[in-house]
Amino acid sequence: MPLPPPEFPDYDASFHGLIRGAGENSSAGLPGYLGFRVTGVGPGQLTCELEVRDELLNPFGTLHGGVIAALVDHVLGAVLYPVIERGAWAATTEFKLNLLAAVRSGIVTAEATIVSKTKRTAVVRIDVTNDGRAAGAAQGTVTIVPPRATT
Repeated sequence: MPLPPPEFPDYDASFHGLIRGAGENSSAGLPGYLGFRVTGVGPGQLTCELEVRDELLNPFGTLHGGVIAALVDHVLGAVLYPVIERGAWAATTEFKLNLLAAVRSGIVTAEATIVSKTKRTAVVRIDVTNDGRAAGAAQGTVTIVPPRATT
């Protein structure tokens, strides 16, 4: 029997616009280059997608595993920002990614779900699909760094 999902009493819905805006309007950094788009934000959940492009393929014609790993790493941390204290930082500590199927075209979607969260750490599960077909499964740990005290 699955465990009940955690509750997030400190969930800040004002992050919806910030997270969606960063994904849709930012061309900076690796997420911008790869073309990540945030498509859903909720308490303890975040969905992000990217369109497969020729320049993201490996020499064998499939999406480079590093692109999927970057997408996983991105949602692994971003899912926490609406549920942690403003000014805190979510830092990926580790994650394990199983690549389940080759991706050659279409849309790749990563759906992150917080499995467990304490004051200092969180465990997040990520399901990766390619046009609705399972393409990857990941789980990771994130360290939550509190805001710096101002003096």
